[in-house]
Amino acid sequence: MSDSRECQSGEGTHEESGRQPMKAPAYLLHTGSRIRDHEVHLCGNPWKSWVFLRLRTADGVEGVGECSLNGLAQTTVACLEELSPYVLGQRPEDYATITRRMLTDRYSDAGQVHRGVIAAVELACLDILGKRAWLPSYALLGGKVRDRIPAYANGWYRVDRTPEPMRTAAQQAASHGYLHLKCDLFGADRSPLSIRQKGQAWDILEAVRSASPTTVSVECHQRLDWQDATWLATAFGQDERIGWFEEPLPWWNIPALGRLSRQIPVPLATGENLTLVQQFEALVSQADSLILQPDVMNLGGLTHALEVCRLAERHGLRVCPHDAQGPVSRAACVQLAALSPAVWMLEDFDPWNEPWTKNIATTFRAEQGMIHFAHMPPGLGVTIHWDEVRKHPYDQKAWLPLYQGGWEQRKGAGG
Repeated sequence: MSDSRECQSGEGTHEESGRQPMKAPAYLLHTGSRIRDHEVHLCGNPWKSWVFLRLRTADGVEGVGECSLNGLAQTTVACLEELSPYVLGQRPEDYATITRRMLTDRYSDAGQVHRGVIAAVELACLDILGKRAWLPSYALLGGKVRDRIPAYANGWYRVDRTPEPMRTAAQQAASHGYLHLKCDLFGADRSPLSIRQKGQAWDILEAVRSASPTTVSVECHQRLDWQDATWLATAFGQDERIGWFEEPLPWWNIPALGRLSRQIPVPLATGENLTLVQQFEALVSQADSLILQPDVMNLGGLTHALEVCRLAERHGLRVCPHDAQGPVSRAACVQLAALSPAVWMLEDFDPWNEPWTKNIATTFRAEQGMIHFAHMPPGLGVTIHWDEVRKHPYDQKAWLPLYQGGWEQRKGAGG
């Protein structure tokens, strides 16, 4: 009884002391409003269709997620619909339980498709919770560590793969203010490189490096074998302006990637295709000089990507999230950059996408090579303009055939 009286007495001292009673956070006042319905929207981007998820709660708050995968748009939509019963009728604040059940209850794991759908649900729930609280999503996950982040340019090389066109394109990219460029030097051929191809790759790299004082990273798209990877990385790594050597070997061969990282003079970048935090842990345990590239979609959401960032912090590594999807993916990467000091740069295709794609969403865009977010809207900070999405219906041929000639110019859509 004495404990009860003390407690009651304590509660009555607020007015006497002049303090105001504590109020519940705004988002808790809405607890209990459940997810009422959902919509899935396909947007036919010419080189990768975007898949958007809209969740709405009973009190009318809407959240948006994304699960875009190259060449698997309809498969992803089918997976979303298959797993929607786990989402409807649930509270968005229970997103961790929802997504865990989406993965474990079915017992089967559908890899990137499965994780992408889970990511879309988590992001939409975080968007709802942030809007309810009138706070950016990062504020619900620990708070931000910065107000801006550098971006590096990708997708700028939609030209013939020869030195002079690449030099001109690199100059144009650098004129946007980017201090770091990334490009694929090797084309669509997956066979061992000939001496001529190696020479051509070197000439292109020299042309790109001479175009501006920017740092250049080399994208390989898993095309190389061990011999070519070690030879090229050793040759390229003699120049301190080489930022990293990206995915020279198949992403699933973690032991080989770890061994390669210990033998080459330039940082090895990888991780965009990994779907588990445990895979990143295995990679870090076997490698030395690494740049981690988690993809928020492939990894199953922002909270899992944040785990990778914390892993990087513990090991003194840098993170450059992979972001070749749509505007919700961009917003998620910005949230990640706000949350973690391990994030070094963000990826930016924006100036080289089709002009109409800018009408699809109000989201974060680079200005002179920097993405600013000092004043971030509530939730994820992205607004999708659904009328614009409907103007660009799904096209089954809209995907990027990475191992066919002309892919870098976004020619020859799959099908």
